[in-house]
Amino acid sequence: MRRTIRLLILGLFIVCVLSGCSNEEYVIEEIQGNQLSLGPEEQDPEASYTLTEVTIDDQTKIDGRTNPVSVLKPGDIIRFEYRKDKQPLVATIERVN
Repeated sequence: MRRTIRLLILGLFIVCVLSGCSNEEYVIEEIQGNQLSLGPEEQDPEASYTLTEVTIDDQTKIDGRTNPVSVLKPGDIIRFEYRKDKQPLVATIERVN
């Protein structure tokens, strides 16, 4: 019984990771042109983190509207979704703060 429960939990975890659907929040560390460098929203000051690099273009929707990158600034906390089959292009960005 325990083995079945463990396998079920492991399966659910794998599905969540592979589906790419997450509500993870990221903080914008740096903006250079149409490139955003994102770090995890919650950070331990003594740890080091790999930044996530994403690209936005004129089709990226920010807060439900097609907006220029100028509405974003370092320190903003965001959620985003990649464009299907075009990673690292971002389809949508939602500002949390």
